[in-house]
Amino acid sequence: MQNATVPNRVILVEPEMPENVGFVVRAMSCFGWTDLAIVGRKPDRESAAYRTATMGKEILDSCTTHPDLVSAFGEARTTIAFTRRPHQKGLIALQHLAASPSGLEAPWALVFGRESIGLTSDEVMACDIACNIPTAHATGSLNLGQAAAVALAGFHSVKPRTVQDPSRTTALASLREAWVRDIMSNAESMLHPARREAGRRHLASLLRRLRPTREELRFLTSFLGRLSGQHAKR
Repeated sequence: MQNATVPNRVILVEPEMPENVGFVVRAMSCFGWTDLAIVGRKPDRESAAYRTATMGKEILDSCTTHPDLVSAFGEARTTIAFTRRPHQKGLIALQHLAASPSGLEAPWALVFGRESIGLTSDEVMACDIACNIPTAHATGSLNLGQAAAVALAGFHSVKPRTVQDPSRTTALASLREAWVRDIMSNAESMLHPARREAGRRHLASLLRRLRPTREELRFLTSFLGRLSGQHAKR
């Protein structure tokens, strides 16, 4: 079910096979999703994407392209990365996520990675939720088009929870990511040398889960700046 004002979005990160893009679009059309964003290049009209999209060609015509995942989030308020690999964020099985949708503020963005390597760890970390589609074998991997179809079917009967506050914009998402990078850079010297890599992961995970508003970002930046100044004086 779609939000009446801002549609839910499917994001494909650097898809490698045009025909798979078409299969994703076909599944979107079947389940009533119309907003497609691609990180990377958009398939041209002569590609296999338009042959496999069947009735969803208009979705391909109107899809947007973006230089990176964060900019592709658009106005999505809940971003869900689909991956089959264990992740420090923790994986939630699709059926469990769809059965308990209380935290899924609309609009949503379902994020799918490359056919060869999927999503990177940083890309999964940038999303709010990491979700997997359970298969019979731990090493099993669905085709991109199949994964999107299963995910869309899983969410088809889920009623999104809408909020009155403005949803996350591209500009705000970029500000948040810049804020995370700035704190990570300043915190480097305070991390334990023997556990620095783990410290980086934990701190980045914590900061990205905060999702501060624009006003909260200004407050936190000022507060942490003062705190850092006091620490330097000691």
